[in-house]
Amino acid sequence: MFAVLPGSWKCDFPEYISIHLRAGREEALDCVRLALAEGERLFLIGAEGVSSRNRWIVASDHIALFGSSPLIGSNREDLGPRFPSLMNLYITPDGPWEKGIIGRVPEWRLATPAELSVMGTDALVSEGVDEAEVAGHGGAKVIFLVRCHGWDSVNTEVPPVREAAEAALNLFNSKFTGGGEEQ
Repeated sequence: MFAVLPGSWKCDFPEYISIHLRAGREEALDCVRLALAEGERLFLIGAEGVSSRNRWIVASDHIALFGSSPLIGSNREDLGPRFPSLMNLYITPDGPWEKGIIGRVPEWRLATPAELSVMGTDALVSEGVDEAEVAGHGGAKVIFLVRCHGWDSVNTEVPPVREAAEAALNLFNSKFTGGGEEQ
């Protein structure tokens, strides 16, 4: 398992996963591409976001209406097909989080409740969706964990990275083969 997490997350990282603390978009995408090229098929992506209240959400899907896709440009044939299907990209194990749809916005700290409502999502994020799309392009599965801050509050809970990694690994091993095809 390979994880791309916010650099600010201070938590108990499992020793059996490779951790990359995000410092910028391009270097995070390069790390995901490298992990795919080395055969990785399960990713834990973490992000900060905003929601109606403080909580943790594991993404069941995403809406990306803003920004450009990391899949624009020449195709990386070594990673996958030109137009990959991202259906069923996310795995959503049970745990101390909710499951929901996330929306990508340019800057979640500047988002409003109206944007959350119009998009029909459970949370808004600015990072992580691109990494998930690249992982999906390479045929991988993703657990996308979002620390949601309420409109008037800050979520200071320790990220449940160990719990998310264990739950995702258990679900992945029980439901999917090494190639990501559902059994």
